[in-house]
Amino acid sequence: MKTTTLTLATLALLLGCNESSSPANADTDPMAEGGSDGDDDDDDDDDDDGHVPADGFDEPDAFGPVGMRRLTKTELRNTLTMVLETDAAELDPLLDLLPADSSELFDNDYSVQTPSQPLIEGMNKLAESLAENIAEDANRLASVFGCAPSGPSDEACLRTGATRLGRLLLRRPLSSAEADVYASFIAEAEAEDDFATAAAMVLEALLLDGEFIYRVEEGEPVDGDEDFVRLDDYELLSRMSFLLWGSGPSTELLDLADAGELSTPGGVYEIAETMVADQRALTQLQRMHAMWLGYASLPLAPQLADSLRNETDKLVERALVDRDWLSMFTATDTWLDETLSAHYDIALPDGQAGWVAYPDKRRGGLMSHGSVLAYGMKFSDTSPSMRGLGVWSRMLCNAVPPPPATVDTGVPPDGAGATACKTERYDMREKVECASCHEIIDGIGFGLENYGPAGEWRTSEPNNPDCDISGYGEIPSIGEFAGAGALGELLVETGQLEGCMMQNLYQFTIGRAPNPEDVPILDALTTSFEDDDDLVGVVLELVASDAFRHRRVGES
Repeated sequence: MKTTTLTLATLALLLGCNESSSPANADTDPMAEGGSDGDDDDDDDDDDDGHVPADGFDEPDAFGPVGMRRLTKTELRNTLTMVLETDAAELDPLLDLLPADSSELFDNDYSVQTPSQPLIEGMNKLAESLAENIAEDANRLASVFGCAPSGPSDEACLRTGATRLGRLLLRRPLSSAEADVYASFIAEAEAEDDFATAAAMVLEALLLDGEFIYRVEEGEPVDGDEDFVRLDDYELLSRMSFLLWGSGPSTELLDLADAGELSTPGGVYEIAETMVADQRALTQLQRMHAMWLGYASLPLAPQLADSLRNETDKLVERALVDRDWLSMFTATDTWLDETLSAHYDIALPDGQAGWVAYPDKRRGGLMSHGSVLAYGMKFSDTSPSMRGLGVWSRMLCNAVPPPPATVDTGVPPDGAGATACKTERYDMREKVECASCHEIIDGIGFGLENYGPAGEWRTSEPNNPDCDISGYGEIPSIGEFAGAGALGELLVETGQLEGCMMQNLYQFTIGRAPNPEDVPILDALTTSFEDDDDLVGVVLELVASDAFRHRRVGES
């Protein structure tokens, strides 16, 4: 088979850089339990189809500016796995050729998605390799294209495959003119006497199309304002799918858009309800929590890391299913397997993995999970400063200025000498430029010192048995606590968790950090969330809101 270099497709990628599976049955997935049906006592505000718009964030211009977003590696992986029937063994080495996604909180921050030569080269290699692999496997090609070619000149099958794949990869129907262009590639197949030549060209061209790699939201200008647009049904569906599933929309979802089912907020809400009943929605929300709290990647042995991640995923799942989000922080039990039973020294009932009650006050809630505590791993031990910073900034959304340029944070503190106890080594009172921040974050972190780098219990400092750990900490101006369970309860009492979660949900939704323009919608989201502590319900209302269907154009 001859492969053809697609210079026009590569150009499309460059231009894109600068341009300003079926939903599961709700009865089969636990995310569907306890779902809101959108009813409200006030029927006067109902849409024609019975859906009640969300209060406070349903104005079309409620969202701040949003720039052009490139698909993250996770979004590429999920989409390509669905559309091209690929797997990790084939796909992950190709994705590794692409530049890393944002490492600051969420991976979809478009402000750092700058065009680069590695991006161009990596996407070219990915597209070429996948196209060639699929085109040379007759059975896979027939499955992906939706037809088996009768011979090198089967233009109808080439058109069918291009139309099917174009709809899924570009997330909209192809125009007849576009289909004609792809069908014309059959001339190359005839010249080579090999249908696979044209099939590979179609695949490679679509994978390098700027509309695949970037989430293009052209929309229709509102009242003649080119910088404020209303998304069409396919653009809206793509927003929904990337937020709820972390991938492009499936064939079945696109069929709903074709049928006009997204033309009303009520229709959008019903489709979103079906989507959150799918396992992909649960995985996406678990992934969002993992990035938010810093345990998306754990620097631990694989088996322990997998068990710790599973423990926290189970807790997040239960809170989402029960529509009781704050319960994560006050839970009196946790999910353990044999690995974690040994790690935490907590026996499994009947020796089986499952929910286990904490045996004493040493543990409780999310804050005692090794996955969350690993955020403070530093210098082969724990860093009270890192742990305190995680609580103060990630969970309470409080700002902490960066350390002075003259301070080297890459060396362990030794305020009273390297052999002194940690409370003395971390004493920053004599360093005026550091003291104000460390008074806040260190006080929180020292309340978690009874937990080792991966959450294992200890009563004294490692390699320093004479340094007993008191286990007492303090959130300034809020209160004192002793241990992870008490910290979780104190965090709930602050009343700041809900607002911080909404800041993170909004940032994950729009692909950038909130700014002052976003304060009104953040306040509205927080009020809605505080009403019933139902994160899934807020996500559904957000997706069905008029704000979600509009875009104020931001810098690309």
